[in-house]
Amino acid sequence: MRKLYFYNYLSRILFLLITPTIFRALNFAFIWHSIYWGAITLVVLIWGLFILISPIVGRIGCGWVCFMGTVQDFVSEKSLIKYKRTKPIKWLRILFLISFLASSLSFYFINLKSGKHTGLRFDPFLLNLNLYKQVWLYDTIGAIILGLLLEKRWACKNTCPIGTLCAAGSKYSRLIPVADSVKCNLCKRCEDVCISKVPIMEYITNNKGLVTDSECVLCGKCVDVCNRNTITIKFIWNRKKYKSLIL
Repeated sequence: MRKLYFYNYLSRILFLLITPTIFRALNFAFIWHSIYWGAITLVVLIWGLFILISPIVGRIGCGWVCFMGTVQDFVSEKSLIKYKRTKPIKWLRILFLISFLASSLSFYFINLKSGKHTGLRFDPFLLNLNLYKQVWLYDTIGAIILGLLLEKRWACKNTCPIGTLCAAGSKYSRLIPVADSVKCNLCKRCEDVCISKVPIMEYITNNKGLVTDSECVLCGKCVDVCNRNTITIKFIWNRKKYKSLIL
């Protein structure tokens, strides 16, 4: 378990490097294009799966695969704007989600009426790779700018539509960080390094050590930094039963 963040780091580097090659399969922005063309594409299937399994394994897509989040993680330590807020801005999050869905669905029906497509179809490789290669560069530059301006995945928490949907399911995730409140000395090292700014101390003192925050991306950094082996990431299928067993 102590090596979890090491494997997480390798996973994110791997997906960051191969993203230019399989960009149309991973960039969630192409879900917008898929709806536009009325197609169930590979990116819809992949991120749709991450959304569906989020009530069980949380936001593993955000924490282990998403290259936009990875780029922001690398540069956010030098961010210009520091903030204290730990919770997402709900109205901003909902605004981006509604805008994303409303605009894409509007074009879907416009294209349907004009005959550009005949309705929803299964076409996983619809999006032309050569056409979208340059978009990867634009998105990467955008992620760098966001990371330099806004600290620790602020944009992920407040503006990403897919992150919003994954977070909605992640509230019920069975795979979560669990802290031993007896071992913990409340040094806050885990909280200080958390890439999503989860208030871990609150969950240790008020929730029997169950870190049930929907913004956790299961990177394992909190596990790695704790020198008392206080935190593990494991499946808790019945939270109430678990807490009732903790003294």
